[in-house]
Amino acid sequence: MGADLYMNRAYDEKCAEKKETLDSFGKAKGNGIELTQAQKQHMMDVYDDLYKQGDVYFRDSYNSGSVMWAMGMSWWDDVVPMLDQDGNLSHEDTLKLVNMITDAPINVSTDFLENMPDEWTIDDAQKYFREEQQKLVGFLKRAVETDDTVGCSL
Repeated sequence: MGADLYMNRAYDEKCAEKKETLDSFGKAKGNGIELTQAQKQHMMDVYDDLYKQGDVYFRDSYNSGSVMWAMGMSWWDDVVPMLDQDGNLSHEDTLKLVNMITDAPINVSTDFLENMPDEWTIDDAQKYFREEQQKLVGFLKRAVETDDTVGCSL
């Protein structure tokens, strides 16, 4: 489980571009046709492109790896009150969120430290969260710059 954010228009356009490919895989599978390894890889590549982190989609986990939690914030407490009845952030609220998170301090939790890759240092963990913070800020700013709304499934 996690927070899923979409640039509504851009995501819909990207889905439309990939619809024929995705539909063909769905029909093949629905008809009991076994996909080849190459077809399976192509399908995974299409989905990877559709859900590329920070492009038209952003995902944050609900665990110790959450960038929002590392910044001392909560999707539920801080973002849900900003959403309209359809679960979207207005441009104004998107900019408010950008301002909240842009310079927020990062705190790496004990839980994250216990579960991060063995070869990571605290500096690696800080770098990971800073990169996620920058991806989230970039994603939100791009939505505003392109006059897109941000849909939130929280």
